[in-house]
Amino acid sequence: MALMTAHAFNAHSAYHKTGRATGSDREVEVQVFQKSIASLRPFTGLDFKLTPDAATVLSENLKLWDMLIVDLVHADNQLDDALAAQLLSLGRFVRFHTHGLYSGTGTVDVLVEINTAILQGLLGRPSETVDNSEAA
Repeated sequence: MALMTAHAFNAHSAYHKTGRATGSDREVEVQVFQKSIASLRPFTGLDFKLTPDAATVLSENLKLWDMLIVDLVHADNQLDDALAAQLLSLGRFVRFHTHGLYSGTGTVDVLVEINTAILQGLLGRPSETVDNSEAA
C-alpha cells in the first residue's frame, strides 16, 4: 500500500524537481524520496551553512513532508492508524528540525536518514541500507 493517495499526491506538482515521474503511486513515491535524498546529500556534514541553494533544498523537502502530512490525515488514506501516527510524528520532527537549520543549528544528516528510512520502507526492505545509486 502506498503512503500517499492519488487524491493528495500529484507527482508533477507536489515536488516539481522530480521531473516526469511515472508509474504506480508507490513508484512515484520512491522517485520523489530518491530525488529528495539526492538533493539533500550535498549539504550533509557537520559544517552545514545555510546558503540560498541549501534553503531551496530544505524548502523542497519540507514541501514533500507537508504533502505527506496532508495525505496522512485525509479520509482516503488507508494506512493503519499506528503507522500514520508514526509518520505524522516524523513529519513534525522534520518541520522542527528544518526550522532549526534555517536558524543555523543542526545538520542535514538526520533529514537524509529519515528520508532514507522512508525510502527503505517503500522499497520493502526496512533493514537494508539503500545504496547511493538508488537514492540518487
